[in-house]
Amino acid sequence: MGHALKKTDRIYIPQRDKARVATARPAEGAYQAQIEKAFCTAFHRYEKAFEDLAKV
Repeated sequence: MGHALKKTDRIYIPQRDKARVATARPAEGAYQAQIEKAFCTAFHRYEKAFEDLAKV
């Protein structure tokens, strides 16, 4: 049959902490600065997941 393909390894994504709730924050500064700040926040929070995704 056609089962010659190797199964890919799964990336472990932990459950989110349900006690941690996102709150609205006022947006300050230029649009590009907001994008960079959002990227820095996301990268800091999900650094391990981004590294695992980069390996795929």
